[in-house]
Amino acid sequence: MKKLFITLIALLLSASSFSLGFFVKKSIDDKKFYFYNLEQEYLKNKINHFSETNYKLSKSVNHMKTEFDKNWLELSEDIYLDKKSITINKYSISGWFKMYNTENTFNDNINGVPVFYQLIKYEADCNNPTLCLIHIKQYDKNDNILSDEPNNYDVCYNGAGGWINGEIAYNALCKFEKN
Repeated sequence: MKKLFITLIALLLSASSFSLGFFVKKSIDDKKFYFYNLEQEYLKNKINHFSETNYKLSKSVNHMKTEFDKNWLELSEDIYLDKKSITINKYSISGWFKMYNTENTFNDNINGVPVFYQLIKYEADCNNPTLCLIHIKQYDKNDNILSDEPNNYDVCYNGAGGWINGEIAYNALCKFEKN
């Protein structure tokens, strides 16, 4: 009887340890599954973020592609001339230029907002080397206008050296005047 009692206790202990092991294993598996779900959710969020960024970049690239259509003449990597805006007068020629904010062009901000690009209307007298800034509009990276200022002071420079990238603008306008 004693042996039977000890055998029953041994069987109960082994069964309880087996069920305890199963419970512990299930608990560990549940925790792994929980952390797996958390990690999976984190990765989904990362993928969605990359997808949104990719969409914004592709939208930006498509926007930039429209800059290279037949209306704009690329003068440098960050300076363009709107060919439709060119006006030839008796003594001068004028046109709108789009200049992106880079180290090579300018580095401005207005009220703490960086200027992404500016539209500048220049007028050149190619016979008497003079370049005048007629109008300037500055925009942020979302195409919101930051400033819109006509030159009411008739500021002009003999030659093209007075303005940032003035030589590029002067040469482009005078090239059109000759054609």
